[in-house]
Amino acid sequence: MSLVIATFGDGLQSELPSCLPILVDRMGNEITRLTAVKAFAVIANSPLRIDLSCVLDHVVSELTAFLRKANRALRQATLGTLNSLVVTYGGQIGSSSYETIIAELSTLISDIDLHMAALALELCCTIMVDRRSIKNVGLAVRHKVLPQALVLIRSALLQGQALQALQKFFASLVQSANTSFETLLDSLISTAKPSQSGSLSKQALSSIAQCVAVLCLAAGDQKCASTVEMLKGILNDDSSTNSAKQHMALLCLGEIGRRKDLSNHVQIENIVIESFQSPFEEIKSAASYALGNIAVGNLSKYLPFILDQIDNQQKKQYLLLHSLKEVIARQSVDHTGQSELQDSNIVKILALLFNHCESEEEGVRNVVAECLGKIALIEPNKLIPALKVWSVDISKVTPPCFIYFMI
Repeated sequence: MSLVIATFGDGLQSELPSCLPILVDRMGNEITRLTAVKAFAVIANSPLRIDLSCVLDHVVSELTAFLRKANRALRQATLGTLNSLVVTYGGQIGSSSYETIIAELSTLISDIDLHMAALALELCCTIMVDRRSIKNVGLAVRHKVLPQALVLIRSALLQGQALQALQKFFASLVQSANTSFETLLDSLISTAKPSQSGSLSKQALSSIAQCVAVLCLAAGDQKCASTVEMLKGILNDDSSTNSAKQHMALLCLGEIGRRKDLSNHVQIENIVIESFQSPFEEIKSAASYALGNIAVGNLSKYLPFILDQIDNQQKKQYLLLHSLKEVIARQSVDHTGQSELQDSNIVKILALLFNHCESEEEGVRNVVAECLGKIALIEPNKLIPALKVWSVDISKVTPPCFIYFMI
């Protein structure tokens, strides 16, 4: 029935007032409830923009109540249907209805069910984008959803669709002009501080850094540039006094640099590499990660710098190779099968890796092997011939290189 309405609704306008209430009634029956919810999603997605004015308020009210039900499939379908209704009929839904929906969404945002949390955040983003002019909606999101989002971001379980939805949430929140960039940035950075229960997990710190990066890009070039300078200041000032703060600054710089060219920020690569001297392993690891990801934002400038440092800085070689591994791993392969690395860069990288393949340090050999394995994924046609040309007796080659390569 919903498919008939969605397909021929423009020719059945006189029948809609008597037909649609029947579908609404089916939402009250536990047996037909789930199917009825999906039926309204089909109608809402129709390009004909079917007139639902006679039942829209009732449907939204029923769906909002369904978000409290224990039936997971029902809640999941309800979130999808509400999203479709907001996209198509957002202007016809009242402000009070939006506030009620947002209040219910806040209860679904937790790591107990990450898929449900992702759907709830996506609906919240749709509401903010569509109804950004309604002040009450922005206030409801700020007071109800934002606190839950800041709790979720600290979870060690956060990843995948839920993490992407959370990033989109922060971007939508700052773009809707309901919450200032400075307020959101302070909230995110404060979330990264160690609590009484101990330090956050590596995954949680990574999630926070990614959200900071997305927030900066959504706020515009000026805000992004000022944030990068602030993070550089932390690295210059807090190298020995606040390791947690420096750790977060490095992760944030890496995530921002991966998404945006930071070459306008003078000497940023040297400031990052200074952290290789830190007595804390997590700081050195974060600095290596940051340098590699900053290079991804401008390969022509920073990749030669990393390759030169690997050849000339023996003590920093292990960390620099990890930076190179980040560069290789981040290369996306498009539909033509070509990575963003130029042929000349691939040749230089392979020559460097082969030169260090028999390093005395096992850690260096292992990272070299991982780099070769990742190059095999993006440029197999270049690596295989290079291995053939590499005239070294296979029995003398350090085993880990071929073990990682084969894996």
